[in-house]
Amino acid sequence: MVRKQCQFQILCVVAFVVVTTLTSCSKSASPNAASNSSSTSASNTAAAGNAASGSSNSNDIDACKLVTKAEVEEAFGEKLKDPDSGPASMAGGTICMFESPDSMSAKNVTLRVESPNYNWAKVKEDKRIEGERMRPTRGYIRQVPGLGKDAYFARHSLHVLTDKGILTVSAFKDAGDAVSGEEKENKAEAIEKVLAAKAVPRM
Repeated sequence: MVRKQCQFQILCVVAFVVVTTLTSCSKSASPNAASNSSSTSASNTAAAGNAASGSSNSNDIDACKLVTKAEVEEAFGEKLKDPDSGPASMAGGTICMFESPDSMSAKNVTLRVESPNYNWAKVKEDKRIEGERMRPTRGYIRQVPGLGKDAYFARHSLHVLTDKGILTVSAFKDAGDAVSGEEKENKAEAIEKVLAAKAVPRM
């Protein structure tokens, strides 16, 4: 009985030493952990700041300087409001939208400029596959010769690859155009092509 009590006391002492040692280690490690956490947080904040600053990079092409309001109105065939501009995405680039003065109208022309920082060929192929899977009316990729290094229509928007960036022009004037088939050029696409022809040389 005495031997068992001694063994139990010895185990208690050993357990106490182990717990005390572990507690001491965790306390001594916690300042470093806090420091590491603080450093990580600071790094993440800096990265977020860099990403945000990238959206207003001074090297970005201003989409609103690629066409004038008068040119857009002439191509569109209607009066439009002064353009609104802003960043295209956190990765950079700019967007410019000309809207109808009628607040109840969805009519607009939008130009978007982004750096050619993604796989153009893959995105184009993805849009082609997306079009083939569309129901009930299939979508198409239609090449547009004479614009930039490559250009095509997809989902009634014009995409143009240039050395300076990627230009996307979208026009919405008539709901019928928006839901029309993609086999042939419609009125909205004709507007987009006119504006892209003016914008690309200015990039």
